[in-house]
Amino acid sequence: MTPEQILQANGLGGSIAQRLIATNMDISMLRTNAILQKDDWVDLDRRVVKVAQERLSAVSDLVDRDLIYELGGLGKTVSQWQTEGDMSDATVSMEPDSDGIRDLLNLETDEVPVPIIHKDFRLGARQLAAGRESGSPIDMTNADAATRKVAVGMEDLVISGSKNKFSKKPIYGYITHPFRSQIAFVDIGGILQPITVDNFAELILQMIQEADDKDYYGPFILYVPTGLSTILYKIIPNTNGKMLKQHLEEIDLIEEVKVSSRMPKGNLALVQMSSDNVDLAIGQPLIPVEWDEKGGMAVNYKILTAMAPRLKSRQDKTLGVVHAKFKQNRVESPTDPIDT
Repeated sequence: MTPEQILQANGLGGSIAQRLIATNMDISMLRTNAILQKDDWVDLDRRVVKVAQERLSAVSDLVDRDLIYELGGLGKTVSQWQTEGDMSDATVSMEPDSDGIRDLLNLETDEVPVPIIHKDFRLGARQLAAGRESGSPIDMTNADAATRKVAVGMEDLVISGSKNKFSKKPIYGYITHPFRSQIAFVDIGGILQPITVDNFAELILQMIQEADDKDYYGPFILYVPTGLSTILYKIIPNTNGKMLKQHLEEIDLIEEVKVSSRMPKGNLALVQMSSDNVDLAIGQPLIPVEWDEKGGMAVNYKILTAMAPRLKSRQDKTLGVVHAKFKQNRVESPTDPIDT
């Protein structure tokens, strides 16, 4: 039975768009067992998740901490949440019948578009037949490459946001949100003053203080680009071999120091990992789907997800993200400073 016949038997004939609408945008309706069998789909799903984890850092940090908001499907194109103002301070008195100041939180609505991040590839009927003969009905090389592209798009969206506007609304990331705290053009990092263990640690303490001044108290994750990762593994003098990364993670407020391949060169981000500061709106978890064309002689595959970071700035225009940016990126070495 062809995919079309299977769908028609379940009352889902017509175009792909018609089928999706009929199933309330249930993308799994594109996953029939006509070409890939059940076990094939299981293997492909596992492969997609495994490969994606190689590229995901900031996204995984949110998911692992259950900082997610399920949208219930692809039919939701926007995610909304309420921002809070503040109340007056509590009354301190000797008698319980003393009148206190009665007020309510001022709630406002904020929102973010939820785009689909996807990468496609196509296999011909002969390729599929050859794969079936070799015991692998789908070329995992293409699936792996497509998954990596989608994972990079997911990670970039959380860290840097998107330059595109969807329905005239932006998607901000950690280092692009207008209400993040900024420490711009850090003096260290030049030829005369390369980045060292001491001045890098001082910068991180400055970032923590900046967050504290805005009433953000952690727990934090510090994201560092790969070009600055070498400084994290330098040994701190007189500490019995302790590396700077270990030292920073011993600070109570810093939960973890992460190296991110998608953090742009010369940038650092200190992010408070709490649901009132950031979470991830998910309309569709990462999934592979298929559909055929050209009379069934070719099969299209798409690796896709629908998600967006929700950075929840307060009404006083503050956010629990501190972004530091270096003028240059020279790290000290045993001999001369080198570019990173």
